[in-house]
Amino acid sequence: MILYVDETENDEYFIVTGLLIASKETAMSAYKHFKKKIENIPISSNDKMKVFTEFKATLLDRKYQRIKVRMLEELNDLNHLIIYSCYVKKGVGFPQAFKEDTYITLLAKIVSSIEEDISIVFDTFNKRDFEEKIVDRISSYNHVQAIMSRDSQKEPGLQFVDNLCSIMRMHKSGSDENNFYSLIENCVREV
Repeated sequence: MILYVDETENDEYFIVTGLLIASKETAMSAYKHFKKKIENIPISSNDKMKVFTEFKATLLDRKYQRIKVRMLEELNDLNHLIIYSCYVKKGVGFPQAFKEDTYITLLAKIVSSIEEDISIVFDTFNKRDFEEKIVDRISSYNHVQAIMSRDSQKEPGLQFVDNLCSIMRMHKSGSDENNFYSLIENCVREV
């Protein structure tokens, strides 16, 4: 099993979300199938280059909701689980060191809720000391076979989980105007 991980935040919440699926190949196959499904959706050539380089939630949530729906439908055809953990901000500030510790704590909750052997891929932070701290802490779980950071432009599973992460944030904040959460709620577990 492979767990793709991403994080998001707003003024109220800091959320870490994991997408648990069978394999990297499963993610790649679903990604190719999804791209084929959306090739006829009209997009300006300018936007098409941006959107198809990386299916970022910031673009899909704002402007290309139909594409996001197709992505979620593709995920629903897979055997998958969405596991997320949430920190409620107290409005006092959220310094970087505390944010990093919180990320690791939330990721550890997700990892400890999984019984199967897993490999973990998380979105790169381009912050070597923090990434080493993540790997060191999470590698201590016996069922973690491998853990690594990757560039989301090159890793379809990270693009999927980026979009799931935004849904968790909108759902928790009561701002899911497109009701994306209803498309995935049967596969979601909060820890």
